[in-house]
Amino acid sequence: MRILIRVYALLIKELCQLLTNPKVRMSLFIPPLLQLIFLGYAATMDLKYVDCAILDYSHSPASRELISCFTGSPTFHVHEPLVNEADMRERINTRALQLAVVIPANYQQAEMGHAKATVQIIVDGRSANSAGMALAYATNVVNNHWLEKAAKRNRIRIETRAWYNPNFNMQFFMVPSLLALIALIDIMLVSALSIVSEREAGTFDQLRMTPYSSLELLIAKGFSTLIAGGCQLAVGLAAAMLWFQVPFNSSYALLTALLLSFLGSSIGIGLLISTLTENQRQSIIVMYLVAVPFAMLSGMGTPLESMPDVFQQAMIINPMRHGIAALTRIFLEGATFWELRHSFYLLWGIAVGSFTLAYFFFVHRRNDG
Repeated sequence: MRILIRVYALLIKELCQLLTNPKVRMSLFIPPLLQLIFLGYAATMDLKYVDCAILDYSHSPASRELISCFTGSPTFHVHEPLVNEADMRERINTRALQLAVVIPANYQQAEMGHAKATVQIIVDGRSANSAGMALAYATNVVNNHWLEKAAKRNRIRIETRAWYNPNFNMQFFMVPSLLALIALIDIMLVSALSIVSEREAGTFDQLRMTPYSSLELLIAKGFSTLIAGGCQLAVGLAAAMLWFQVPFNSSYALLTALLLSFLGSSIGIGLLISTLTENQRQSIIVMYLVAVPFAMLSGMGTPLESMPDVFQQAMIINPMRHGIAALTRIFLEGATFWELRHSFYLLWGIAVGSFTLAYFFFVHRRNDG
């Protein structure tokens, strides 16, 4: 009981020190909320606008029907028809077009089954990511057109269905992922500066003279950051559900447990950085050296399966990887704890391991003065 009272007193001191600073209050709540709203609309892996044109050598009813599939698509903005290949090359070189479709002269005969034809799709590959998506979209348009033709001839009805996200709304994935990313950076930064700020302010020497143990000091710093991070995530979750209308299909208790586990692992890494650095500048540099790879290799922008095995294995210590994977499943799939138990175990392991290392280095530095 005496230990709890001592930790409670330290916790109040840390919260007052953290939240009485107006700059800290603003950085914890206002910028993350604005970032979530702005990035929720801007950060997307969808390609919503593709400039394209058609070079039609067939000039037949069949080719016009294929062209109508592109003109009727909301993704493709079809420009005036191409005259020849030189015109196509010129317009792609000047970036007037991102994609061109070449319909061969025997396209009508091929559709009737009397010949073989090749529909050529040419894409500007200078922007590899956009080019790949544009090529995939155009290929799907052509393939779907031929599937519909085949289905009508054979009296086959094709039905497609997407589970968990029927309209392929990218915001339903990006907004929870952005929530985890913003929380990781902000909370890791606050915890990374918690000890070095005391050292630069000259109060670290006063802490060394107090009867509080190193464990009590670290617990108080960790819990104060956890409370601030929990409030920040609560505001972000409200924006995700009310503003972006992200569906939620699980229990709030499981969501709370996941967010606390994610915050605990992020705070543990931040405290470890704070115990290993000498000043705030070093802490900020090291924090971003850690946070940027965590964000880039979390699966948010690049599928984990496409990464080399060595990076997949190394990122097992990445809390954002496990946080995003579990968070999206909780929101969209309604997964249970048993289905997410491995993510929880890894987050708990990261939190305990990083906090233990932070405690070891904190004791060592406190004793050495």
